[in-house]
Amino acid sequence: MARPRTPLSSYGTIHVTFIESGKWRARTRYRFDDGRLRQVERFAPSEAKAKAKLRAALVDIQASTATEVKRETRLRDLGERFLTAKAGRAARTVETYERAVRKIITPRIGDLAVSEATPERLQRFLDTITAEVGVGTAKTVRSVLSGMLGLAIRADAVRTNPVRELARLEQKAKGATPIPVDELAGVLAKLRGDKRARELDLIDMVEFIAGTGVRIGEACAVAWEDVDLESGTVTIRATAVRATGRGLIRQAHTKTDAGARRIRVPGGVLGILGDRRLRGGPNRGLNLVFPTTLGNLRDPRNTSRDWAEARARLGIGNYSFHSFRKTVATALDQAGLTPRDIAEYLGHADPSLTMGTYMSKTVGGNRAAEALDQVMNG
Repeated sequence: MARPRTPLSSYGTIHVTFIESGKWRARTRYRFDDGRLRQVERFAPSEAKAKAKLRAALVDIQASTATEVKRETRLRDLGERFLTAKAGRAARTVETYERAVRKIITPRIGDLAVSEATPERLQRFLDTITAEVGVGTAKTVRSVLSGMLGLAIRADAVRTNPVRELARLEQKAKGATPIPVDELAGVLAKLRGDKRARELDLIDMVEFIAGTGVRIGEACAVAWEDVDLESGTVTIRATAVRATGRGLIRQAHTKTDAGARRIRVPGGVLGILGDRRLRGGPNRGLNLVFPTTLGNLRDPRNTSRDWAEARARLGIGNYSFHSFRKTVATALDQAGLTPRDIAEYLGHADPSLTMGTYMSKTVGGNRAAEALDQVMNG
């Protein structure tokens, strides 16, 4: 019977030979990715050290020649390949992927081979993540696993994606609590009288968010070049995010394609912007509308914390910045704007694929600004 062929990226028996006093040779044959067997050897003062040195060299060779995904590829290595493939995505997206791979998948199932990632094993893994961390994180991990194993399919390492066989993850949406439309003016009035909020220069930003429904990251990233006081419009084109290895940055695009928009702002908000323009203040490089008191880019997380502390001081309900966004949507709906009008104003994906593909998403109408003025002023 013919001897079984050495698999690619593997080696045969290690042979150790005494050469002379204080010198041993460990040798084996390694099958490289081109299919050829080549001899690999290392020398050391003892038999054990020679073997260890050769094994370490073989590990390095395997890592450097692993140009393809195979059935034996570990999920930890597949995860790194996946991250490399996604490196060009938005900073926040890449950070989410990295957290899923390096903090969850690799520590728990990273030593599984691609061929061992069966639906049964992956289901037990996701069930554990759901119980320990939550459905939201489990959904992210599932999505990343699906992308990882998609790489394995394209490399012919597996025939089907086992993630597709897993049970659906259900989560009851909680979301932010909207501020009742008839209470918004009172909430803003309380905030205007808060000394600490004024010291933090928080009031104008909150009023801007309350009057436009923009996301907190979008508000932090608005620059004066985005503001046209004469036409009464603001262009939303960037967002503030934290990126791994880079810290807080002004990302030059919004959360989604639909998020890039130019909106007409309420008269009250326009007045606030005009006052800020005249007043000036510290501004380091980015020419931001709502920088920190030192002139730097605001961190959405820190700003959300400042708002939470203000709510506690003032006895305001548990309303997050996203609550304003929902209130704006409600106010516009009550004012008679169409779902498309509201989607354009808030930067949501359009309610109709046809309308979203063939109609412009540029300037929110005058009715939106007028409706929000009435709500903010009570």
